[in-house]
Amino acid sequence: MTRKKTNKNKNYTPYYIWGLHASIAALNNNNRKIKNIYCSQMVFDKYLDNLNNIVSPIKIVKINDLDILLKNKVTHQGIVIETLPLNYSDINNSLDNDDTIIALDQVTDPQNVGAIIRTFNFFGGKNLIITKDHSSEINGSLAKSASGALENINIIKATNLSMTLKYLRKKGYIIIGLDENSDVFLHKTKNYRNEKKVLVMGSEGKGLRRLTRANCDFLVSIANNNSDFSTLNVSVSSALALYEFMGSEISN
Repeated sequence: MTRKKTNKNKNYTPYYIWGLHASIAALNNNNRKIKNIYCSQMVFDKYLDNLNNIVSPIKIVKINDLDILLKNKVTHQGIVIETLPLNYSDINNSLDNDDTIIALDQVTDPQNVGAIIRTFNFFGGKNLIITKDHSSEINGSLAKSASGALENINIIKATNLSMTLKYLRKKGYIIIGLDENSDVFLHKTKNYRNEKKVLVMGSEGKGLRRLTRANCDFLVSIANNNSDFSTLNVSVSSALALYEFMGSEISN
């Protein structure tokens, strides 16, 4: 994937991942370039001592040292990893045998994106598209929220999401946007479960942008029993949509 020089340096800037699930998944990912591993003696004895693939320096430290490292802002569970970012995937090399793709239209909260990645991985998804600008950073907060699933998902950055959706339509994908104002209900779209599709989720608060909405083949909403409350968190909406299009296939 071609990158501008202004982005290249950022891709080589280390950042921290913390928490047991996120950290151990990162250590087991051969595509990860780990610089340092900081952990308590207990975590080392219980989780790391038997991992044969670790080649990065391991530093046994006190819990208080990990608190200071992360400025007392998060719960680290006794382990922090300093790592380089993963490479972003090229959309041209990521579509083989992938029936469901998620596209996030400027979703900025790392915990929401991490939760979506976790659910997507749970249902067997592989490719997730984010916008190049005004999207969450792929950082430690996101990795913690994804609970290890970040290591299994291909992240694709779209410079122009509308053009990317047009490209995917030419590749045979149906573009389905979630919009709370749509009169078409998600649970009545069963005919599309076995089709190649892109589920497009809008940002927190604003929803889908105008051009993104215009490039969807159709919009769906999630039926509810409370006419006075129609808004769901984007990660919850994604989970319901993924269950409808992917989980129901498993149960059948």
